[in-house]
Amino acid sequence: MSLLAKCRPYFQRAEELAEHEPAVAYYCRLHAIEQLMRAHQKGEASGEEKNLLLAELQKAEDVKKSLNISSSDGQGTVESFALRVFDAADASDRSARDKTGQAAAVSKLYAAALFLDVCAQFHDGELPPDLAEKARYARFRVVQIREGLKQGIPSYPSDPGAASGSLGEESETAVPGPSAAYAASPAAPAAPCPPVTQSPSPMPAGFAPQGTGPMRDKAREQLELASSALDFRDVATARKCLQEALRLLG
Repeated sequence: MSLLAKCRPYFQRAEELAEHEPAVAYYCRLHAIEQLMRAHQKGEASGEEKNLLLAELQKAEDVKKSLNISSSDGQGTVESFALRVFDAADASDRSARDKTGQAAAVSKLYAAALFLDVCAQFHDGELPPDLAEKARYARFRVVQIREGLKQGIPSYPSDPGAASGSLGEESETAVPGPSAAYAASPAAPAAPCPPVTQSPSPMPAGFAPQGTGPMRDKAREQLELASSALDFRDVATARKCLQEALRLLG
């Protein structure tokens, strides 16, 4: 996945929340700006990325003047919002009993993962374990639900009581996770999450994958999804993601 593709969802959230949740919108923008800034400092930013960085920096500066919010206040506001969105997304997931409900839950879980990502800037760029676990779980459920929808087999989370336990203690068939969704801000509709590609056929024996730059980025993303699936002992999803990574590298 290109840097632009990684940053755009956060800028999109910033635009969606600008009116009703300006502080959250500001930190969503800042999170993406920091990613662009790191690439720029390493000399890895493209011309398009540099232009986007300059434009978004100006927007952030304009908003900062009107916000008058400290970093500690911002942390409390953003983390509280992210957790409310996550809880609402989880509730939506648990109550979904048809394709429409599950599709809506996917968008909410994807949004929850993004907002949790934004919290990393208050922790030296790395989420604390509790928030990181929720972000991984949200992404894991996105992959698992979409895989189920694609195959016509519904995927449901484990019982709500599993939320308080250790994720690593769940059985291979259970899907652990915390409880309840995106009612945090009616002005922030959940944009559709990136599509999940079709499950590939197994790679032929002896095949040596090569892959172009963009394909390698997508393959790396599939490997990360496979790792998340293994965290939750979902071997089937992990296998499919690994097969997709191999296909992309071909």
